[in-house]
Amino acid sequence: MLAVRWHARGDVRVEEVPPPPPPGPGEVQLRVSWCGICGTDVEEWQSGPTFIPVDAPHPLTGARAPVILGHEFTGLVVAAGDGVTELVPGQRVAVDTFVYCGACHWCRRGEFTRCPALGVLGLHGDGGLAELCNAPARMCLPVPDTVADDEAPLVETLAVAVRALRRGGLRPGERVAVVGAGAVGLMVLQAARAFGADTVAVIEPLPARRDLGCRLGADRAVRPDDAAALQVDVTVECAGSPPAVEAAIRALRSGGRAVLLGIDSRPVSILPMDLVGTEKSIIGSLSHVWDEDFRIALGLMGRGAVQAAPLVTDRIPLTAAVTGGLELLRDEPASHLKILVRPPGAR
Repeated sequence: MLAVRWHARGDVRVEEVPPPPPPGPGEVQLRVSWCGICGTDVEEWQSGPTFIPVDAPHPLTGARAPVILGHEFTGLVVAAGDGVTELVPGQRVAVDTFVYCGACHWCRRGEFTRCPALGVLGLHGDGGLAELCNAPARMCLPVPDTVADDEAPLVETLAVAVRALRRGGLRPGERVAVVGAGAVGLMVLQAARAFGADTVAVIEPLPARRDLGCRLGADRAVRPDDAAALQVDVTVECAGSPPAVEAAIRALRSGGRAVLLGIDSRPVSILPMDLVGTEKSIIGSLSHVWDEDFRIALGLMGRGAVQAAPLVTDRIPLTAAVTGGLELLRDEPASHLKILVRPPGAR
């Protein structure tokens, strides 16, 4: 089958690979319908490996480079392994993609994102930028009939937003600001609206993205230099840069909570007094949990509370995943939000 595989930094190839074996116990095999390209994929291509195992196999998946990319995907069930009763061939599903040990302190508490052996299909094991993919059945949730095939992959992006707002303890009637109006930020904006925020602002340097934020429900869209005037209860930083983190803290009023989603290794300038004197909080949020955030995201999209289609800027065949996907996101990031990839033979 055709797949997009990460071999090394700067070396991602569209190539023929053997198809996955028949699904094992508790697994399903999916024919991928659409797969989104994430900023993490771009980072692994340009600067990795950050997550992809190279020297030793991942303890749960047994995989190491080369690995098939893609962790934002949906597909049709084509086969089910032993013990799978809740999913049947022909069913449309969205895939949470996280694998975890199920036995550690964190897994026993249901806090799967903190599992020491945590992995992600598409990074730590073969993912959805391929014609076929095997996944644990427990990760796969049915896609509502009201959600189109080329919108469903953004459920994963929305689940990230849902978790961030839950981590931030958003309460109805509070004010929210989103730093960075990329795909994740625009999902945070819409989810905050759905969760009852009184007002939602967007902090974004690009005028076109500020305008899109307003079309998707933002009450106000400002440049980062104007963040301090907002004075909100919750900020969600989605840009992954030191200035974005600093803007997220400036935009808070006393007692506010800044949730950090962006991944960046550079230091940030924060004066302790700016936190202590105002009792502001900084909270990290990592991805999502399948039976909480992912299920909630499917429900929001299914009932039309969140729009996915305006975030999709490109739909390309899998053969163009590097030149028409990764390279565009690297070279023209301001012009592309979510690029969706269609494998050959998708139905």
